[in-house]
Amino acid sequence: TMSAGARGVFTSSYEPFLFDVGRIPFPAEGTTQATFDALERECRSGAVAAFICEPLVLGAGGMLVYRPHVLSEMRRICRAYGVLFIADEVMTGFGRTGALFACNMAGVDPDIVCIAKGLTGGAIPLAATLATSAIFDAHVADDRRFTFYHSSSYTANPIACAAARANLEIWNTEPVMDRIMALAAAQTNELDKLRSDFRFVSVRQAGTIGAFDLEASEGGYLSGVALPLRRRLLERGVLLRPLGSTVYVMPPYCTTPQELAFVYGAIRDAVAEVTS
Repeated sequence: TMSAGARGVFTSSYEPFLFDVGRIPFPAEGTTQATFDALERECRSGAVAAFICEPLVLGAGGMLVYRPHVLSEMRRICRAYGVLFIADEVMTGFGRTGALFACNMAGVDPDIVCIAKGLTGGAIPLAATLATSAIFDAHVADDRRFTFYHSSSYTANPIACAAARANLEIWNTEPVMDRIMALAAAQTNELDKLRSDFRFVSVRQAGTIGAFDLEASEGGYLSGVALPLRRRLLERGVLLRPLGSTVYVMPPYCTTPQELAFVYGAIRDAVAEVTS
């Protein structure tokens, strides 16, 4: 898993044990063709088994957002070369980007989907891997030596599964998507107030996720502003986890516009103290 991710502060200690993987540049606005070209070069080599991405939002990499048509084109390239398309929807799944799954926003059908956080509404850890019939059937055989033996001690934990069932029942019986749309609109309203403030740069949004960077701080995950800012926010009753100089707000779907306004007010006050 570390090998598949970016090389950085979390993996540097384990560098001698990691294997090489191909990487493509993030599809920032105006540079998407470079991303497509790099992906096609990798796929054309014939040495690629699968392509893994976080659809529409690169999470721990800085809450970077890209457009649905980019995801759709990356899927097209993978399909053209017979490369499996794996969507990591651990963060983006279950409504975060404005659709049930981020891939739905782009009309993309992955070969494999990883889901977790939203499965239980964040109440307790549980994850699942979804795959197409072709992939599933490839592991079905009368000879048990070819069975895909993989699990962990807590696989299908009964309490976690009960939480997931309760959460999925809410999705089936309550207007969850209406709440998500209302929350996304409230995020837009609060983020618009930051766009004219020089302290906040690269203000961005994907559904219910809002993010921005602090102009007066050094960049990177180890930016010194993160911990003081988190501490000042806690003093105001707001729990956030800045990614270095990147601040993101990813509230529960039950959050009201008034509560969200309180969060952003606390952010403005805390940033003023920390960066003064």
